[in-house]
Amino acid sequence: MNPNSPWLLLLVFIGCAIVSTLLCQVARLLFPKFRSGEHKPGTHRADLPTGKREIRTIELPLVGGPAFTLAIIGVGIASGYLLDFSLDQWILLFISLGAMLGYVLVGFLDDWRKVYRNEGLSEIAKFSGVFLVGAIAAALYFYLLPQSGQISYSLWKDLPILNTFLCPTPIAHHPEICSVAGNPVAYYGWLIFLMLMTGVIGSLTSVSVDFSDGLDGLAGGLVFSASLGLGIVVTGLVGTQPNGVVLEVLALLGAGAILGYLPWNWPSAWAARRGHATRRAKIYMGDSGALGMGGLLAMIAIFSRNETLLLMIGGAFVLEGLSALISARVLTRFFRRYLTILRFAHTETFVPHTEFPLPFLATPLHHHFDLLGWDRRRLVYAAWALGACFAVLGIMVSLVPFSWQRYIGRFLIILLAILIWSSGSWSKNYFVGKHLVAGARRYRLALYYGYPFRIMGLRLYHLVEVVEASEDVIETPAEELALWQRMTIFDARAMLGLYCYRAGYYPAAQAQWTRIPERNRILRPEIVHLLNELESQLALEKQETQPIRRQDILRKKEEPILEGNLPPADLPNPYEPVSEEESHSGPLQIWTTNTPDYPIESDDEELRITTPLNGEVLVSKQTKELPNKENSPSTNNRTHTSRRQELPKK
Repeated sequence: MNPNSPWLLLLVFIGCAIVSTLLCQVARLLFPKFRSGEHKPGTHRADLPTGKREIRTIELPLVGGPAFTLAIIGVGIASGYLLDFSLDQWILLFISLGAMLGYVLVGFLDDWRKVYRNEGLSEIAKFSGVFLVGAIAAALYFYLLPQSGQISYSLWKDLPILNTFLCPTPIAHHPEICSVAGNPVAYYGWLIFLMLMTGVIGSLTSVSVDFSDGLDGLAGGLVFSASLGLGIVVTGLVGTQPNGVVLEVLALLGAGAILGYLPWNWPSAWAARRGHATRRAKIYMGDSGALGMGGLLAMIAIFSRNETLLLMIGGAFVLEGLSALISARVLTRFFRRYLTILRFAHTETFVPHTEFPLPFLATPLHHHFDLLGWDRRRLVYAAWALGACFAVLGIMVSLVPFSWQRYIGRFLIILLAILIWSSGSWSKNYFVGKHLVAGARRYRLALYYGYPFRIMGLRLYHLVEVVEASEDVIETPAEELALWQRMTIFDARAMLGLYCYRAGYYPAAQAQWTRIPERNRILRPEIVHLLNELESQLALEKQETQPIRRQDILRKKEEPILEGNLPPADLPNPYEPVSEEESHSGPLQIWTTNTPDYPIESDDEELRITTPLNGEVLVSKQTKELPNKENSPSTNNRTHTSRRQELPKK
């Protein structure tokens, strides 16, 4: 049988998927407690449960990466015998698999420290490790395969400075490549350049894949599309170059291994803070799997001389890596040192980085949309579709025969990347506006994110939630002008809380203000003062209406149990909509006599509580009329109403 037969390659792909699935199951059964205990810093994690209760670990076993790595190595060696590889092909296969194994070992060391020391490798140590692995792989490729390793090629040999010593002997009839053998300057110059290039590309690719491994199934789906894309691109080398079939096998091994792993890490809408959706994922790939698959993609691209094409096919990884690098490593440090926010210029209070004009709410990029409250399953599916689009456009750039078609493909890739990147600045700012609720006679105040515009009927904004306060609480023209103006989420929450407080919806005001993290709240001292006053009154009212019983005083309060990768619970997420439980049932009756007489709602109008993120409005039952003061039974049985009590006019 022809060793280049597509049926044999298909058999390699299917076999790797089956073996990967079986090994993931075995690893899950043998090592169920190999879970990360690392504490990741931050004021919020979307997968944290809320409430002061016992917290169980949410981490999954970090065994997916080692499992499908063994599948790739085993099926890869078997495919070498099946396809009857030559000596050079075996060398290239072992160099690629060895490089992948080196990346996996660096990631496994990081996972091991997370499990048993609760802290992974430092960023410098991890980057140095993967860089060293890539450099060693390049040196082996250079010395053990001189027919391909000692050949400089475009784009690198055509660069203005490098072309003087990387292309001393052009090869006849092949102007795109040059031999460096026989010239010491070109020989060692190309060796050093190849090691640096492989180390940098391998490091950036593996770390970018690691960044994308933040949601169930996200990294796996993106790696699958990138592996298939590279596999389609290198099919042109099969039969024309001896190394082509090896690179094709490596690409199919990567895609097949991920296909077998994905059923164990399938995305779902699960998040511990949001509802009770069933979590379908059972294991993680961990840093070992993410770094290993990123390194394998880099080796395929470099050995097939498609480094620039990897940027196009792996465009989703580029966005993930750039978002973390630019926002967290460049802009945050630059703003911390040189930026002065005039609003806080006269305060000595520490200004957190969340007040800086950063392009995203959080990085890597998928965390930005997760904080916005997007359904996680749909978010991952959208990321998969984005990765598939980048892969298809990259394949088009590689295979189309005409230059103008390649330029169109590159333009579309850049345009798509710009659109995704700009979506961060579009959705990071919020504004307070008005929203007409069905069944209500007045506009309610609402929280939105995006731009307060419509273009040809297309909304550039998204409704987050509707609060209880109506437009009647707005007193001055300045407050009216402040509506529909883009601002940070912290200012928007402060404004909504103030309007709820003014309208008499005190629990709703408390819910809005407590959503602001403390570091951001202390920069707004007026809100801190009102919140302290409000909480004091709430505590007094609770003590009057619900006296503490003797057994409650004697009962010892138990601290919540924190296990696994969990920062302290109950930290606020200002981007999530306020739930019905947080807003309670409206203002307390004891305070209604001290509030201004705003006609919030008429007696025959239905009340609507804070809406969830999907915009559906929940209708509460009409509240009954408050009993007259002389007919009320006692102060201990005061009723909590969801609207203000009408005050007698003077």
